[in-house]
Amino acid sequence: MMYEFTTDAPITEREALEQVAALGLDGLAFDDVHDEDEALHWHEFEGVTWVISGTGSFADEHGNVTQVQPGCRLRTPAGWLHRSLAGTQTRLVIGTNLPGEAWTSPINKDPADRPPALST
Repeated sequence: MMYEFTTDAPITEREALEQVAALGLDGLAFDDVHDEDEALHWHEFEGVTWVISGTGSFADEHGNVTQVQPGCRLRTPAGWLHRSLAGTQTRLVIGTNLPGEAWTSPINKDPADRPPALST
């Protein structure tokens, strides 16, 4: 399952939220802090995420590690397997194709529960 990762000039939280709105997505800003590696998981929504501040890293299902810093943008499909790694301390803006109130719990879903339709 492919994702798109790009690096550009840093943008502000407000600018990222404006881009979210322009894309017709639901957005929110939050701090993503991890002292330990997360378990591999997936989400039920498509997303576009901007790193506003801080640094960190994530790994995909194949163990490929990507470093992030302000200006990074990540576009992901629903069902994408990933995990944030220890030492990540970032402020993020995410835009999703589902509003937050429609997300089911848990938000971080077990790979064993990923529907076949989201596995390709």
